[in-house]
Amino acid sequence: MTDSAEWWPELAPRIETSRVPKPPGICVDAHTHLSVKPAAAQAKQYFRPEFEPRTLYSSEETTRYNAEYRASPLNTAQFEDAEQRLADMDAQGVDMQLLAVPPTEYFYWLPEDEALRVNRIQHERIAEVVAQWPARFAGVANVPMNYPELAVEVLREAQRDFGFHGVEISADVLGLDLDHRRFDPFWEAVVELDMTVILHPQGFTHGQRFTDYYLVNVMCMPLASTLAVTRMILGGVWIRHPQLRVLVVHGGGYLPFYIARTDHAWQVRPELRHHLDVPPSEVLRSIYVDTNVFDPRMVEQLVGDLGVDHVLLGTDYPFDMSTVDPVAFLSEARLSDNDRAQVLGGNAIRLFSIGTAP
Repeated sequence: MTDSAEWWPELAPRIETSRVPKPPGICVDAHTHLSVKPAAAQAKQYFRPEFEPRTLYSSEETTRYNAEYRASPLNTAQFEDAEQRLADMDAQGVDMQLLAVPPTEYFYWLPEDEALRVNRIQHERIAEVVAQWPARFAGVANVPMNYPELAVEVLREAQRDFGFHGVEISADVLGLDLDHRRFDPFWEAVVELDMTVILHPQGFTHGQRFTDYYLVNVMCMPLASTLAVTRMILGGVWIRHPQLRVLVVHGGGYLPFYIARTDHAWQVRPELRHHLDVPPSEVLRSIYVDTNVFDPRMVEQLVGDLGVDHVLLGTDYPFDMSTVDPVAFLSEARLSDNDRAQVLGGNAIRLFSIGTAP
């Protein structure tokens, strides 16, 4: 067995100077995470393992490595300190980051009053960082999705008081799927406020077969998104809320690369047509995705199938599954200069109203 300390350099994303020159135009990383430790400390007393499937279904080996990785001085600084992020961004050639909490800090299981308090602590910290470096950071909200009416209230406050133009949510809410009608008031408010949703899963709720080999992350994260988006499409979420904008991280999960099977099933099986009178692929073109897919050919396919205006640069910074040299990675995709500029930053600026007043 390798000494655990030797794993830190391998697991922690050590950012080095990009191997390609930064292209002209602004570069926005639309998929990053800022940990807010005071909020986590407030929530800790209410935690139970069954609330977090990624933790629940992690092997002993994965759990140990995760703890060591997060305890390393470098990764702690990357998750919590703006100064470390700025140094890494400068090395990457990234002008701005969109700040969202890590999915481990959604805390949907909190009681209502505590959820309201914890979400406010998170928003205040993100807003503090944005206010100090407004040209380098923008923020998105975290809201108590287990209480949809309260989530709407917090969402409105996040835009009014903190200037956020987006909100990050999980691929399920304590096991309840996002096509459930109880979430309709939330989708309505998102559309009314002209905000963009970032859909970022926190594990997979039935992960018993994924505990080994880090599959709880490698497979379960895109799998959770695939299931969530498929249910939202077939459940008529976009039919009821056609202006809804959702950015699905990790390239949209597996669905964009195998939507033809779902289209075929929709044609031959009545179960898929209860809420949907067009092929699922037509609705799929409404979603937005990021470039955290590790293969530039997949970026090319996403641009070709969804449209260049639906693909955003995203790294998953500072997790171990992040794209550490995003500008160089995108340079390997066969895109025109104009298309590359949209993916690098233009789309994020538009979707999250970056540079505009609250």
